[in-house]
Amino acid sequence: MKNNETAAKKPKNFKKFKYGTMSVVVIALVVAIVVVINIIVGMLMNRYPIKVDLTADGRYELCDETINALKELDTDVEIAVMYPEETLLSYTYYQMIPKILENYKVYAEAGKGNIEVKYVDTTKDPDVVSKYSKYYNGTISDGSIVVYANEKVRVTHISSMFTTSNQQSYYQAQDSSINFIGESEITSAILSVTDANPVNVAIASMMNQAPVFGEDYSVLYCVQSFKELLSSNGYECTEIDIMTDELSTEEYDLVVIPAPAYDFNEDIITKLEDFLYNDANYGKNLVYIASPYEAELTNTSEFLAKWDIGVSDAYVFDDKNTITATINALNATVASPIVTINDTEAVGTLPNDKLPTIAPLARPVSILAKNTEYVTSEVLMTSAESYLRNLDGTESDETGSQSVMALSKRERAEGFDVYTSNVLAIGSVFMTDPSIMLNTSAYNNANVILNTINTLTGKESSIVIPQKNLQQETLALTAAQGKGIMIIVIFVIPLIVVAAGIAVFVRRRNR
Repeated sequence: MKNNETAAKKPKNFKKFKYGTMSVVVIALVVAIVVVINIIVGMLMNRYPIKVDLTADGRYELCDETINALKELDTDVEIAVMYPEETLLSYTYYQMIPKILENYKVYAEAGKGNIEVKYVDTTKDPDVVSKYSKYYNGTISDGSIVVYANEKVRVTHISSMFTTSNQQSYYQAQDSSINFIGESEITSAILSVTDANPVNVAIASMMNQAPVFGEDYSVLYCVQSFKELLSSNGYECTEIDIMTDELSTEEYDLVVIPAPAYDFNEDIITKLEDFLYNDANYGKNLVYIASPYEAELTNTSEFLAKWDIGVSDAYVFDDKNTITATINALNATVASPIVTINDTEAVGTLPNDKLPTIAPLARPVSILAKNTEYVTSEVLMTSAESYLRNLDGTESDETGSQSVMALSKRERAEGFDVYTSNVLAIGSVFMTDPSIMLNTSAYNNANVILNTINTLTGKESSIVIPQKNLQQETLALTAAQGKGIMIIVIFVIPLIVVAAGIAVFVRRRNR
């Protein structure tokens, strides 16, 4: 009888063993698949930037302009941060820098180039500083970020990666908000050191040891913003004294006359004319930015008139086609006419042609005559509803579309080659105010001006990168937290699944 009962139980036990074994095999396969997937994802995260930026302001991600520039990189670049990485990661905002530089490295690997990022403790490894110092005239110290390639060095500083709104006014503090401009700093440095044909710019900011634009700090602020636009896009800018310094055609490709408050004497005018003529070789460029204030500029006006350009003693207003824009240099809001592009060939293709270009307190820049010696064009125009107001505040009867940026070219042909010198006149220095120039998510001023200057100089590798406004409360992970999450996802969760599977198996087996 007992033998019969034992025989009867054998199939049942075999069936339990069979299904139990299948459960173990299935659980093992699921765990193995989860582990493998997590390992593959971890490897991909090191190769491709598939990390999800959960911060509300997207502070760790790079913009499309930078990503495209990195993918087109065909040169190896070194980025040396003169600060220990663990120290940077311990600060709320400075921790952005290592995380963003990691994205630079990853995106560059998609192209032909490579970016090597290293962190240096200058007290322990001073030889690294010496390596870069021989290519740089300034000082490299703690906090410096060195970008190196092709025996060229660009240096910025960790502190310059961030600005606050109360730093953007010479007059009074505003509500404090932190802006990150580090992506523009780093990307422009990379483009600069990898540019095989840099453009050298002489900015005539001084005249006989006095500021060309006078003592008005609002104008100075905009002039510095214009210089930063060029410098951050690979132009090698040097501030000169237009009266005492040499304007060498061998050294400079472009000269900038920024909002002069005083007239130039005949010697300076001759210097500018010789520079543009370049011994009949041409190939030189001049950008003239009009002062917002009335001044007797007889010689300067005659110089511009020879290039068929005239600057009127009035402001352009437009009650219908306008934007009330904040002008940080003036610490005020100004009704700014919206302008349209009239010379698309000079401006070229914009990253986003839907954004408005505005001209606050702009003076009309007109073409005086159709001189056969020059090729002229009105680059930016106001609407037909615009009108003029004289600089002294009196009303003008003149209405209609006005040019606020004009271009004049003089060409010489030799065989199939054409050599050209250009004069570009911009009607408002406030078109380069940082609130307008840096805010490229709202305005197109920076792209329009930069594209036009690129067209004149033949420069191609320039991009404008918007600043990021950093919100005070964000979901940001430290390096330790990130590592902890990785351990949990790759190891802890699979182990929990294994433990649960074993528990289910044991329970079912003992039923």
